[in-house]
Amino acid sequence: MAEGKQKRLVVVAVDDSEYSAKAWNWGVDNIFQPNDLVHVVHVYDKPRFTFGQYLTQNYKKLLEMSQQYQKEVAEISHKISTELIAKAKDKGCKATYVSKVLEVDEEEPKDMIVDYAKKNKATMVVVGTRGAGALGRAFHGSVSDYLVHHCHCPVIVVKH
Repeated sequence: MAEGKQKRLVVVAVDDSEYSAKAWNWGVDNIFQPNDLVHVVHVYDKPRFTFGQYLTQNYKKLLEMSQQYQKEVAEISHKISTELIAKAKDKGCKATYVSKVLEVDEEEPKDMIVDYAKKNKATMVVVGTRGAGALGRAFHGSVSDYLVHHCHCPVIVVKH
């Protein structure tokens, strides 16, 4: 990379799926460069409680359940990121890595990834795809398809 040139910020959206791992590995083998800053981003939903739970359980119990869930998600996210980053380093990939966990509040996870990439001025986003096909995307939506159409930067979709 030329001297004085800004580092690239590569955002990689991950979860605990094999598709995510394949996208990461493809990024390690084909994209990440020594001067890159790579953000490993894991988005998760907050626990949602039903109206019945609010009626039958006290607030303290619901708060404890929510905190336990957040703790478990943080542990899983840390494990995913640590393993992916270790694999990249084992392959000799010398980029700088940062792990980010985003909690869904009112937005959808796909919107949060778009917002995160824009806010942090990402150079590109890398994401895996489950290969749902046109019918599956029509009924369930596709995070990768959404990112391609809504991100401000190039999105690399790694097929399954």
